[in-house]
Amino acid sequence: MSSPLAVASALLLLLLITLIGLPPIAPAAARGSLTRGAAIAVEDHAADFLVSPDGTFACGFYNVSPTVFTFSVWFARAAGRTVVWTASPGRPVHSRGARLALDRRGGALVLTDYDGAVVWNSSTSSSSAAAAARLHDTGNLVLEDGRGNTLWQSFDTPTDTLLPAQQFTAASRLVSRGGRGRLLAAGYYSLGFSDYAMLSLFYDNHNFSSIYWPNPYNNYVANKRKIYNFTREAALDALGQFLSSDAAGFAAADLGATAGGGVRRRLTLDTDGDLRLYSLDDATGEWDVTWAAFGNPCIIHGVCGANAVCLYAPAPACVCAPGHERADAGVWTKGCRPVFRHDCSRPAKLVALPHTDFWGYDLNDGQIMPLDACSQRCMDTCACVAFQHKQNMECYLKSVLFNGRTFPGLPGTVYIKVPADFDMPEIRVNQWREQGGGLATDEDDIPSCDVAGNGGGGGGGEEVFLNIFSTHNGGRDVGKAVWPYMYGFLSALLVVEAVVIGFGCWLFSSRGLFRPSRVWAIEEGYKLIANNFQRYTYSEIKRATGNFTDVIGSGGSGVVYKGVLEDDRVVAVKVLKNVSQSEQEFQSELSVIGRIYHMNLVRMWGCCSEGKHRILVSEHIENGSLAEMLFDREASEDAVLGWNQRFQIALGVAKGLAYLHSECLEWIIHCDMKPENILLDKDLEPKITDFGLAKLLNRDGSDANLSRIRGTRGYMAPEWVSSLPITEKVDVYSYGVVLLELVKGVRISEWMIHGVKFEEMDTRMVVKAIHENMETNNDQGRWAKDLVDCRLNGEFNPVQAKAMLKIAVSCLEEDRGKRPNMSSVLQALMSGEDEVR
Repeated sequence: MSSPLAVASALLLLLLITLIGLPPIAPAAARGSLTRGAAIAVEDHAADFLVSPDGTFACGFYNVSPTVFTFSVWFARAAGRTVVWTASPGRPVHSRGARLALDRRGGALVLTDYDGAVVWNSSTSSSSAAAAARLHDTGNLVLEDGRGNTLWQSFDTPTDTLLPAQQFTAASRLVSRGGRGRLLAAGYYSLGFSDYAMLSLFYDNHNFSSIYWPNPYNNYVANKRKIYNFTREAALDALGQFLSSDAAGFAAADLGATAGGGVRRRLTLDTDGDLRLYSLDDATGEWDVTWAAFGNPCIIHGVCGANAVCLYAPAPACVCAPGHERADAGVWTKGCRPVFRHDCSRPAKLVALPHTDFWGYDLNDGQIMPLDACSQRCMDTCACVAFQHKQNMECYLKSVLFNGRTFPGLPGTVYIKVPADFDMPEIRVNQWREQGGGLATDEDDIPSCDVAGNGGGGGGGEEVFLNIFSTHNGGRDVGKAVWPYMYGFLSALLVVEAVVIGFGCWLFSSRGLFRPSRVWAIEEGYKLIANNFQRYTYSEIKRATGNFTDVIGSGGSGVVYKGVLEDDRVVAVKVLKNVSQSEQEFQSELSVIGRIYHMNLVRMWGCCSEGKHRILVSEHIENGSLAEMLFDREASEDAVLGWNQRFQIALGVAKGLAYLHSECLEWIIHCDMKPENILLDKDLEPKITDFGLAKLLNRDGSDANLSRIRGTRGYMAPEWVSSLPITEKVDVYSYGVVLLELVKGVRISEWMIHGVKFEEMDTRMVVKAIHENMETNNDQGRWAKDLVDCRLNGEFNPVQAKAMLKIAVSCLEEDRGKRPNMSSVLQALMSGEDEVR
């Protein structure tokens, strides 16, 4: 017989089990390897990832934003996680359903998105099967066979970073990230070997391209390089020394400090086009810049875009050339555009910019001639938009104004050709102040300094005056100074030169740039939301839409056109109506666009905000709207939406609305939920559109701006016509109407029950009739005959149909407090789906 103590212990244990319940399933833990057939799910990204044996590197799903992930390798010990490699960096995956698996046949690592589509795979030419994927202490992700032989490695396909022990070959290329707003897109800068076997930095924005490192002004001897060494190899070692076959060597300021002493290194081509060597202090987790290709960012090509000048006096700032204005207020790399029309038949004059050069794009090889002759040649050449004249009588005619920079002591003057009757205002360049205690280097962080009178802005700071020279129809007056400006310029120039000299002394001092310095403006890793959101010019939109010819839809907020972008993407272009009113809606759209990424929401690609034009550019959805497919009574039997398709549409729309209401960083209400705003892709997956036109609310639902917003007749909740504050429950109400229409297949205003047609807008009577019908008719066939689309010929799931009708009735409660939220609606629908299974 058991002792009383044993019995008591058993009862106590039983009680604890009852109170606590079954223990939760332990979350996945960090792994040392990924074996054949195993996978990593994006939902487990916080705990399920690969780690190197010494814990320096980790590899797994990296959260770019709450709903956007990449499969990446990062420094685990660096503050904020520093990404050093990414599989398919331009193609992120969703936060749900994505997974990385080692194929069961051992062929490759395969990255799939929420819909099962393959985003990336590590295909190899080897016939051997991979047994496991491992992350080495070097940061190299490797596929190995059963004997430990390498079949594939991430070191062979670098992204923007080179690590010690990683070989850089003729086939290798580092490509910068795209900068703010397009961080996952490829940038315009790359590092690789040129045709002359010289390790070089390239700039290419698909319109302009050039090499900007080593110094393009010098030949290979002056740059201390070797050419035609066809080995084309380079590498960075752990000590901080970089060696290349063309003699492009350099070393870290802390050369000799090793990993054993707590130092890790990386060579990264940053978004601003500068190549920097970083050292990581394990004790602090902070990065220090220990070498940089450029101390003056104005030397980097494309930093200010076309028709713009990078001014270094002494802090860098972008300014538009005289007679030009910003092409995009948010991105300097898009440069400036002329505010006048180029017309070779009109008289012209010249505007001079001393100590300025626009590198490249010359119409000639630099002939020796006096200033007057050079001026006359440019005036007589229609393709000449400007020319540079140096003190040694060199004349360079320019066809394009690109890579412009102004720097005290820079030899020569650039003369820009403008119409003679063009009113040239006084030019002032507002000096850019240093930001955040350090140099801001991101291309989009360059502030809105601009030529006065050309729409520029910018805060205070010392003003630098640029001198203006002009001539009408020739070179007679070239070189004649406008003396008031000249005195101001010379005075400012003396001050600038003094500052530059002081800056140069500091630069090479022990506290200067070439010491190990804290990284200020370039934050490591993907810290910006990746949405590839772009700004388009009106001319680009006009060209893409064929001058707005193919109309695919229209509504109260605007007309939608079909278009094709230059990269062959088919898009929907929505031109918003009522500029004065739509501009607010447009700004609201912009404020949320970077946060939205969901499989059941239409993806927004970009916008145009130019003059009076307010245009949205989104993905094109193949099958049009739900309204077109659901309410077409003349459609053939094959074209009628089947029951399972309708249920999946209801489920997808609920997922999209639940995301907008509760999963976004802000509370987003659609305010116009209807079948016309539900688009169907090629697989009939629903995607909600026009959600960006809704307003963002505070969490207490007290946004007064929504008082003027109205939905569509027939889908509007009762509170729209009352004084009640508008909440997300207006979308719940509209969703209830959509559910009824999915079941019945007709507009709710056209419903007939027991032969009675209800008046338009009398939704309450419809709900009452549905409720009575479902309660009083236990015979499934009786209520189904009246409530389910007759075109289905009885082929529907009664459990799902009844669940949808019950949910719809609850969504259409007059009292919004009795309506469920979309998360509850989604859960109820998913329960109905599970019951059928």
